[in-house]
Amino acid sequence: MNDGLKMHDVAAAGNRPISGAELTERQREILRLIVRHYVLTANPVGSRYLARVSSLGLSDATTRNVMADLEYYGYVDHPHTSAGRMPTDKGYRLYVDDLMAREHVTAADRKAVARSLAEAITAEDVLAASSEILAKLSRQLSMVLLPALDEGILERVEIAQLSSNRMLIVLATSSGRVRTVTLETETSLAQAKLDELRVLLNERLAGRTFREIKATFRERLRDLPEHHRSTLRLFIDAPEKLFDDSHAERVKISGAKNIFSQPEFQRRDIAKDEEFQSIIELIDNEEVVIHVLERSTWNEHRDRGDIAIRIGSELEDRNMTGYSLICTKYQIAGERGIIGLIGPKRMDYGRIAPLVEYVARSMSGVLSAK
Repeated sequence: MNDGLKMHDVAAAGNRPISGAELTERQREILRLIVRHYVLTANPVGSRYLARVSSLGLSDATTRNVMADLEYYGYVDHPHTSAGRMPTDKGYRLYVDDLMAREHVTAADRKAVARSLAEAITAEDVLAASSEILAKLSRQLSMVLLPALDEGILERVEIAQLSSNRMLIVLATSSGRVRTVTLETETSLAQAKLDELRVLLNERLAGRTFREIKATFRERLRDLPEHHRSTLRLFIDAPEKLFDDSHAERVKISGAKNIFSQPEFQRRDIAKDEEFQSIIELIDNEEVVIHVLERSTWNEHRDRGDIAIRIGSELEDRNMTGYSLICTKYQIAGERGIIGLIGPKRMDYGRIAPLVEYVARSMSGVLSAK
């Protein structure tokens, strides 16, 4: 070998994994160029091209040997014998952690974000606008996950009479989320009694998290007058029916067409049916989106600051091995949600990761002012 570890070093290393820190600067630079080329073109790159564009002054043969070293150590691969090299998940990970240059968010993008959020009136508008502008600027699939209701602080309870024996209970959180539950009773309800019940519920429940309320609901209401207890019997026996949001809409998705416009989906020899199916399932199934986003923020993986980047196999889902996720958390009334995007593994991490952070900071600032 002409570069990196000598032949006896390679033999001594055997098949043990080699860290990015053990690569030579020459190997690291060639890997950086391979990733950059693949990000821009979605095509494997050959040694002749790299020798020509590299500032290292290497010959075609030397460059080919460096690429062979990188493949041996698992940082690059090739789709078939005569093809050039493309990054593996391991190669992308080293690039993201150590080799890429993080770009500044452009003035044009900052203005676009500010303009989009300035038009949002409610907290709900801010969340939708944030998802849409992130999808537009990144040209990827953007997702905003609302905070779990368990973490939400109940701001107020409203009760509306729908008919003589039906009422609508509205639970509003300090972050602007609203949960509604329709309740049917065996006896007719007088509006005066409902107003009295609303006052009592607000006195005993408002200002506490939904998790706390669920855990102490029976205790807080045990001395209610009997006619109120009979009205709320269903929820006293099973408070999760009132305070659980497992079936509530928590995800806002934008930019589905961006995914399908990527070169990976334009080539039928690469874009297999299961790749289409995995993205369609992600778009259609809110539980899958929540699972991917929440697990990615739990599973620390040498994240840079508050941004989480998960690449291919790191998503721990066989249907998502062709994709990467970039996400971070945002703040809304003391609660935390997640904003991020999913795209092909060859997405431009250096440009998009700062953009995700910027949109998250901007929406948090706007939400705090609502």
